[in-house]
Amino acid sequence: MQLKFPETVQKINLLYYSIIVIVLGTPLWWYTTDTYRAALPHSQITGLTEYKTLFSIPVGVCFDPTEVQHGRVEQIILSLKPFLLSRAFNQGRVIYDIDLSIAKKCGEQSFSILFTNDVVRPSKAEISPQGLKISFDKIERMIADVAEDILNYVELTQLQNHILALDDPTLHPILQDVRNAMAVATSYNILVSVVNPDPAAIKLDYNLVEGTKQYLEPFITELGSIAEVTYQTQVMRYVKLPHKPVKSGDVYFISENNLPHLINPIESKLGTSTTNDINLIIYLMEGKYSPLVIKTKDGDMKELPSFLSPQFGAVLLYDTSNKTTIDHSTTFNVLLPQLKQLLGLKSTNSADISPQEKFFMESRATLTHILKSIDTLNSLIRLVDSIPNMVIGDHIAGQIASSVEGINKAQTALSEGKLSEALHQASLARNAAEKSFSDPSILALLYFPDDQKFAIYIPLFLPVGLPLIVAYLEILKRWKKNKDKTD
Repeated sequence: MQLKFPETVQKINLLYYSIIVIVLGTPLWWYTTDTYRAALPHSQITGLTEYKTLFSIPVGVCFDPTEVQHGRVEQIILSLKPFLLSRAFNQGRVIYDIDLSIAKKCGEQSFSILFTNDVVRPSKAEISPQGLKISFDKIERMIADVAEDILNYVELTQLQNHILALDDPTLHPILQDVRNAMAVATSYNILVSVVNPDPAAIKLDYNLVEGTKQYLEPFITELGSIAEVTYQTQVMRYVKLPHKPVKSGDVYFISENNLPHLINPIESKLGTSTTNDINLIIYLMEGKYSPLVIKTKDGDMKELPSFLSPQFGAVLLYDTSNKTTIDHSTTFNVLLPQLKQLLGLKSTNSADISPQEKFFMESRATLTHILKSIDTLNSLIRLVDSIPNMVIGDHIAGQIASSVEGINKAQTALSEGKLSEALHQASLARNAAEKSFSDPSILALLYFPDDQKFAIYIPLFLPVGLPLIVAYLEILKRWKKNKDKTD
C-alpha cells in the first residue's frame, strides 16, 4: 500500500530538504571546491619592474695637503661629476653612479684615487698600490679624460655588460667575459677531479686532499661574502682522450679546435648534476707526450696546456714525466685564475683576489640577484593570474612578501653604497622568490579544472536535487491547475 502524506506535510518536507540543500549543502560544496589563494602584493611587484635600481660605487679621493688645498679638491670632484654621469651609460634597469668623496686615508676603500704631482707621465693615469694616481696637471687640462680613466679603473663597462646580458642574450656570444662566466647563483659547488687514463703507466701520489686544503680553501674563503661555496674532490680512472697529441719536431701538440671534444668523455663520468657546479679537471698526461703544448688557431704554440670551457670549468693537461707526485702549487696557480674567469672576472695570471675584483663579483652578484628576483616574482604573478585554480598558501605569500622586502632593502643599501648589506638582502630575496616559484603546492589543482569538478559532484547532488526539482514542478503544476479553476 502506497503511503500518502497530507499536502501540507509534503510542502513542509520539501521546504525542509530545500533549506538543507541550499543553506548547508551549497556553502559546503562551495567551500570544499574553492581554491585558497592568499593575498599577494601585486602592485608592489609590478612596481618593481618600473623602478630602476640605483647603484652607487664609492670611490675615495686622497691627496697631499701640501700640494693642494682641501677646497680645490672638492671643486675638482664637483667638476668631475657631470662627466662621470654622462659616460656611465645608464642603460637597462640599473642607474650607475660614481660617488667620489674625500677619503681620510688612501687604500681604505676598494677604489681609491690619488691626486698628486708625483707622476712620471702627467698625461697618463697610473695604477699603483694606493689606487689610481692622477696628476693635477691632467685634471686641469683633460678633465673629460680623467673621468674616462676613473670609469676604466672601476671597470664599469665590464659590469654593465654582465648586467645587460641578463635581458639581452645576444650579448653572450659577443662578449668573452660574459660568455665564459657561470650564471650568478647564491651557491656553487666546485668539483676538483684528477683523471688518470692509465693507472698502470701513470703512478703518482695525487695529494688531492692536501692540495685543495692548502690552495683552494683560502680562495673559497675569499668568496664567502659572495656566495655559499663548497667543494668536492674525486679521482677518475681509465678515461681516454678522443684525440691523442700529435708530434711536431721536439714537442707534442693538441690543436685548439679539438679542445672542446676532449671534455666529452670526461663530462659523462663527472657525476655533476646542477648548473651551479664548477669543474676543475687535472688530466694526467703520459710522460711519452712530453713536452706538450696547445696549437692555437693562428698556428702559435701555447706552452701551458690548459684551457677554459665556458660555463663548465677549466682543464689542465698535467705533464707527469719525471714526477712522483702532483705539484699542486703549479696546478692551482693555473686553475684558480681560470676559476676567476668562470666567476665573471677578466683573464689574469693571478691566483689571488684583489679588492677591486671582489667588489666586482659582489656588485655583479647583488645586481643579478635583484633583477632575477624581480623577474621571478613577475613570472609567478603572471602564472597565478593565468591559472585560476592554482593554490596560493600563506607560506608562499610570506615568501613573496619577504622577497619584495629584501629587494627594497637591497636597493636602498645599494643607493647608499652599502654593498655588503645589499648583497645579503638580495641573496635572501632571490632565495625566497625561487622557493615560492618552485613550491610544489602551487601546482596542486593545476590539473583540476571546472569541468572535472562538475563530473565529480553531479553524481552526488543529482540524486538529491532531482527529486526536489520534480517536487517543485509538481507544486507549480497544481498551483496553475487551481488558478485555472478559480478563473
